[in-house]
Amino acid sequence: MSLKILLEDQIEKLFSDNPELTSVKKNRFEIATASFSNFKFLNGLEFDDLIDGIMGEGGDEGIDLCYVYCNGILVKDISHPITKDSTVKVKFFQIKKEDGFSTDGFRKLKEGIEQIFNLEITIEKLRTIGANEEILEITELIRKVFRKSRVEKAKFSCEVFFVTISSEMRISPKIRYLEEELKNNILTIPYEFNYLGVQDLLDLTSKTDEQIEIKFDSQPLNISEKDVETTGFAGFVNGNDLLKSLIDTEGNFKSHLTEGNVRFFLGEDKKINSSIIDTALDESKSSNFWAMNNGLTIIGDSIVSLDAKGYSVTNPQIVNGCQTIHCLYIAYTRDNKNKLPENLKVFVKLVKTENLDIQTDIISATNSQNPVKSASLKANDYIQRNIEKYLKEVGIYYERRDNYYKRQGITGNKVIGLLKMAQIIHTVVNKEAILAVNDTTTLFDTKTKYNSIFNDKADFDLYKFSTILYQKIWTIKNSDIRTNDYQNEQRDLISKGGFIFLHIMSSLIFSDAEYQEGQVTQKSKLINNIEIQAKKNEFTKRKSWLFDKISDDALLDKYYTISKEIFFTAAEEYSITLNKSKNSLFKFRGFDKDYLKPQIDKYLTKKEEGQKIIKD
Repeated sequence: MSLKILLEDQIEKLFSDNPELTSVKKNRFEIATASFSNFKFLNGLEFDDLIDGIMGEGGDEGIDLCYVYCNGILVKDISHPITKDSTVKVKFFQIKKEDGFSTDGFRKLKEGIEQIFNLEITIEKLRTIGANEEILEITELIRKVFRKSRVEKAKFSCEVFFVTISSEMRISPKIRYLEEELKNNILTIPYEFNYLGVQDLLDLTSKTDEQIEIKFDSQPLNISEKDVETTGFAGFVNGNDLLKSLIDTEGNFKSHLTEGNVRFFLGEDKKINSSIIDTALDESKSSNFWAMNNGLTIIGDSIVSLDAKGYSVTNPQIVNGCQTIHCLYIAYTRDNKNKLPENLKVFVKLVKTENLDIQTDIISATNSQNPVKSASLKANDYIQRNIEKYLKEVGIYYERRDNYYKRQGITGNKVIGLLKMAQIIHTVVNKEAILAVNDTTTLFDTKTKYNSIFNDKADFDLYKFSTILYQKIWTIKNSDIRTNDYQNEQRDLISKGGFIFLHIMSSLIFSDAEYQEGQVTQKSKLINNIEIQAKKNEFTKRKSWLFDKISDDALLDKYYTISKEIFFTAAEEYSITLNKSKNSLFKFRGFDKDYLKPQIDKYLTKKEEGQKIIKD
């Protein structure tokens, strides 16, 4: 009973720390479970993506949360690239605020999953039997991703979570039998099963230091200098000993340890990685593994000596060697042997520093020789650090480094990631919502484009205001979908149109904003790009009015209603002109310029003319 009270305290704290959660019309316990599970099980999703994965209260077919990942990245639509090197995983949750793990609950979850993978049951048939729109959308996505994975020969698997507030982990033989039935599916999809009780949920809410032990083969080189904060050790580690320190009790690699590495594992079929695996498996070559591979760099907050050769590393991050360690794990677990050749040694550097700037410099330097995403390296720019510091002071946690704040247990929409911030600012400043959604990484590729979004000469209040506006739009549109009946086409436009609404609403609000020019109060149409580096740019002139109005929910609701009309009109014109479905506009990069801006301009012009007539 005490544990349940403690858990309820944590749920209460979650909602009091994040008052925006009260406006989310979804089950309170499901929201809490998703938030608590986010860092450890859901790859640290953005708040809006996390909540979107909650399937709703009625017609969820036994599935309360559902997320699809490809190489650890959330898949939102079928255009997500999937190749033979991809690893695709679907995560299903059933969440019950009950005292035990009921067979009926698991059976309902199993039947819901089986319905999704029964490709002969049409989406329309699922609708007629009562499946809600969230389940229908995720079903369609999963089916398309699954079929694409099979065509491309990508790895595809499912992970099932059954969550209750049980204080005892008693899983009945009937549930185990149902597990086996699900595993023995005709499509040969592999399944993993996880059961979380009240203690597990409480553990997810606590920030605890993680430790690993690294044992060198011989006395390592001690690297330290007087008046130099960064210290460390370097030497050779037996491959089997290394893997044992980096896998959990169930034999799975602790993949979160590589989150500090700016590259995700590229797959075992890549030429370089297949060579690493072959070398690790070949008894005659493995003795030279250390000479053929750069090894690992592991950063820790502290490194404590256990004996002459062993060290405990607190809060470790593998910041270089992501490909190496994943390949070694594949070789280690090949054919369930859980063993590498005894002569295989890996060169390992342990680096001790709590200085965040030094950590990010090391991450950047140790990966600069490899083809990494430009966005990942930009995370270490001074402008990014400055934005992070500024936003933290105003209560927004800017995660320029993946999961840095989520790892500390900070939840809700006050946590905003690097790519999401780029999307938000590009939409507000450069008026390209479609490009922001589809080509996020290109925003970092050219100096001109990057500087138009992230600039030390910018008014940092722009990042604060734009983030708040985006978060409020997300809440309004989701409330709209759940409280009003729309035809499927309209519902899809609203559901997917977050950044389009941001484009429209930012243009409307900026155009209505009053500002002073001398002694005169002015307002002027603003639908074009904003030069953020200009000393007195169009945002800065208007920001006093904007911040005054951003908390007026009734006013924002009015802007949203107008924006919806503008959006639907632009979508209709696009569909008729190009003879395409309205939903295809989300892939048409000219939609903002050719259809959206003209409609915004038309509305504002009519509004200005109406005001003039009234004044006359």
